[in-house]
Amino acid sequence: MNFDWYAARTKTGAEGRAEWHLRNQGYPTYLPRYRKSIRHARKTTQELRPLFPGYIFVGIDQDLMRWRPVNSTAGVINLVQFGTEPHPVAPEIIDMIRAQEDEDGIVKLLNDNLRCGDVVTFRDGHFADCTALLEKISDNHRVVLLMSLMGQEVRIKTTVEMLEKAS
Repeated sequence: MNFDWYAARTKTGAEGRAEWHLRNQGYPTYLPRYRKSIRHARKTTQELRPLFPGYIFVGIDQDLMRWRPVNSTAGVINLVQFGTEPHPVAPEIIDMIRAQEDEDGIVKLLNDNLRCGDVVTFRDGHFADCTALLEKISDNHRVVLLMSLMGQEVRIKTTVEMLEKAS
């Protein structure tokens, strides 16, 4: 089957339900997920979370399939459209996401080997080669660092991509 990928907006937390219903209707789907560490009551667990919360990719062959039924699928709000027609997602984007998957089909986030409490260095920028203590990592790749500047402990926010583990 020769199809293009389209992004569909889903209801909050309904990505899995939308995926199930779309597949039952014969649409190929792609819901990239990543592992998130959840800490609760001194216990850490791993959960699978959508890489793009509120969205799922749907394969549609415009010659053989109608796209309008996707908009009335349980869990789906609508296909992302520009004007009156849905706009396909560039295949390179899907390929790039799939290239980041591990053997289980789970997307590995950049620098996911970093953990709270690690000593890290900046790759480049104003603080290139400076070290800091990784204090907090959030879902959206943002981190809080504790850094010693001019004799004081200062908290700095940056992105995970700017850091690497200190050797």
